[in-house]
Amino acid sequence: MDKHIGRVMEIYIPEQYKDGNLLDVMDRTNIGFKVMTNDGVREIIVEQNEENANIMKNDLVEIVEQNISGKVFVDINLYEGEEYEW
Repeated sequence: MDKHIGRVMEIYIPEQYKDGNLLDVMDRTNIGFKVMTNDGVREIIVEQNEENANIMKNDLVEIVEQNISGKVFVDINLYEGEEYEW
């Protein structure tokens, strides 16, 4: 499991397809974040839920990457740890 802390630079609704057709923006369920970390800008696209819907631009977030049975899962959460130095 890898954890990274970063600051949200941008939030957007990414393109999403179903059966090869582009979904209307109102029918999409994913949310995208551009996050500045110590390793550079990372782009995270996840299914929108109650937790990540509360993340705003300039918030500190924690990105958690897990490899389970060869598949990579990524979560993004508000950072609630100790004060973080940039």
